This record gives sequence, C-alpha cells and structure tokens, in this order.
Amino acid sequence: MNLTVIGISHKTAPIHLREKLSFPLGEIEEILKNEKEVSPRELAILSTCNRTEIYSYASHAEMWAEQFLANHFGEKDLAPFLYIKREKEAVEHLFKVASGLDSLVLGETEILKQVKDAYTSAHKVGSTGKLFNVLFQRALYVGKFIRTYTSIGEGPLSVGGVAVCLAEKIFGDLHHSTVLIFGAGKMASVSSKYLLSKKVKRLYVANRTLETAQLLAKELNACALTLEEGINLLSQVDIVLSSVSGTQYLLTKERIQKLMGDRHNRSLFIIDISVPRSMDPAAHGVDNVYLYNIDDLEGIVQENSNRRSQELSKANKIAEEKSDEFFSWVQSLKEGEEKSLKHSTGISK
Repeated sequence: MNLTVIGISHKTAPIHLREKLSFPLGEIEEILKNEKEVSPRELAILSTCNRTEIYSYASHAEMWAEQFLANHFGEKDLAPFLYIKREKEAVEHLFKVASGLDSLVLGETEILKQVKDAYTSAHKVGSTGKLFNVLFQRALYVGKFIRTYTSIGEGPLSVGGVAVCLAEKIFGDLHHSTVLIFGAGKMASVSSKYLLSKKVKRLYVANRTLETAQLLAKELNACALTLEEGINLLSQVDIVLSSVSGTQYLLTKERIQKLMGDRHNRSLFIIDISVPRSMDPAAHGVDNVYLYNIDDLEGIVQENSNRRSQELSKANKIAEEKSDEFFSWVQSLKEGEEKSLKHSTGISK
C-alpha cells in the first residue's frame, strides 16, 4: 500500500487546463461515493481555483489516480502537467499546501479551510481510514502551527488588501463606513471588493459613463452615480477610492480643504490608484486627510512580500520536520508497531 498525491496546480498547468480539471465542491461527495467500490482504500480530492489534487492510499494508487482524472474529465495527455509525490514526499507536500507555502500568494489562509473541506467531504462518505484521518488532521495542525510560529501570513500582498488594512487602522471597524468609488474599471473593481469584504455600511460607484457605473454597482450591490453626483456626495463619505483617468486633478488641494470644512474635519481616507493621479498630492498635508497613491500602496505590498520571503525557509523547515515525524508514524503503522504522535498535535489516533 502506498500513499500518493497526483495533481496539477498554478505551477504546472495553465489556467485553461486547471479550469477543466476542477471539481465543484458540491459534487465531490457524490464522486467519492461513486468511486468507493473501485477506488483506492483511502481517497480524498482537493480542488481549488489553483490546484486539483487526488490523495490516495492503495497498492496501485498512482496508476489509478492518473486514469481517474483522464476518464472523469475526458482529457488525454495530462502527464506533462501532472506532478506525482509518493510516501513521505506526499506528506510534506500536503503539509506545505495547508500552510500556504505552495500557494500563488505565499501564506494565504483560505487554503486551510479548503483542505479541511476536502477532508470533511471524504470522511463524510467513508472514503478515509485511519491513515487519512490522522494525515489530514495533522496537516491542519501544521498549517495553523506554521502561521502561529512564523510571519508567513502577515501583511496583505495586493494593492486592494493594503488599502483595506490602512483604512482599518484609521477607522477601526469598517462596518459603519461609507465608501465612494470614482471609476469603474478593473483596478477599481478589484480594490473595491476588498472593501466590500469588510461589509461597509454603504457603497457608491461614480463614473463619467453612468451605464458603466451601474454595471459595477450591480456586482457590488452599490448605488451608481455620475461623476458630478459623486463629487457632491464627498461630504458624506469616509473612504474614497479613485481610479479615473484625466489630464487634470479630479480634486485639488483647495477643494479638499473646503470639503473638510463642510465635514467639520471628520477624517477622510483617499486611495488614489489612478495613473496619472486623479487627486492632488498636496492634499496629503491637509489635516485629517489620509491620501495614498498607487506607489505608496505597492511599496507596502513589496515590503510585506519581502517579509514573507524571509520567513519562508523557517516555515519550510517546520513542514519538513513535521512530515519526518508523521512519516515515521506511518512506517510504524505499516509494520504493525504503531508509535505515538506527540500529544501536542491535538490529534487522537
């Protein structure tokens, strides 16, 4: 019996292939049920936007998994895009995946829940046994352990994420904040979704073309405005995200100063991701105005990225040590002389 993982990820396959080889979460349980009679002794499927992986424990796990993917998706010649990891290497891979060390965004946390969901689905339909029950619980423990004892997940790695963090530092909880977005292009859409994830009180989208504003507003469950309507609303908002092009500043320092008088100097946070800039940079000197342009935000993103990279070797070392320890237990299980895993893992055999 061998433990094997076979799969594709953002490191090995283009997006058009990853899209084809993706299992909807709601269908995984049914697929596992159907495979129980012919599948390996233990089986789990991890499928996210950046990876599809088949974890199996059987006598011919590798051959079965590759054939299963080809048959299920009707795709031939998958071999050049697949990676195969066996035994201890498979354990170490899962531990690194759960820790965000194999993610597109280093240290991201969403993968931990996705690993948990993959295990829960497999366990629910009875396609896990003693080995997988301990393996996946252990992977979740290692993922949390690495995030606790390293800084691998600290600091957002996107302009939108940084903007939200800065806004939270100024306003605290954003649930009571009103946000106005100038522009309705891709950058505005991506950044505004980070703000939306914080469940802000109210969201407005203002654009030169009202119809375009309405399209983005519908996606964000926001209110669409013309550009002039948005400018007239400035005294009522807390956060402004600007992504509009033009040869002149949308808001000058003088206009912002007058605006702050109308606001009774209530704090105003402005994120200007326009290129060229749409907000007068001199406005940063106005009391209670917090103005950041795209260079400011990208500088913070790079800083966070460098910090995470410095923690990578430490995180990898922990994952390797934990996989050594776990695979020693696997070997003892196969030999019928089961060792104990450290009690600190919180895992019962």
